[in-house]
Amino acid sequence: MGKNLRLSPEAAQQCADAVQELIDGLETQMQKVDRLTDLRSAAGSLHSARQLMEGFERKARGSSDSLYERLGQFRDVAIRMRENFLAGGEGFAAMEEQFATTLGELGKDLEA
Repeated sequence: MGKNLRLSPEAAQQCADAVQELIDGLETQMQKVDRLTDLRSAAGSLHSARQLMEGFERKARGSSDSLYERLGQFRDVAIRMRENFLAGGEGFAAMEEQFATTLGELGKDLEA
């Protein structure tokens, strides 16, 4: 059996549409996380509460391994998948391994 995956134009479009829904959902979540950037004001004047809120802010958006950045990385992989489907689905088998590797690496980082 060959290693090439071929999709009909209709199937490729359906796959691209499904991936677009994923992209839209990730972008919606990124917007929600983006609105969580000023949690310190919710802590009032209590120093320990402000420190806790600062930590939550960093986890939400304030670092390279924040939730916002992770969602963006997953979105970027999904965008490449969608583009590949829109290109007719050709070469998807070759790209599938790269997608799996990228997502696997992101998952390992989340476990740490």
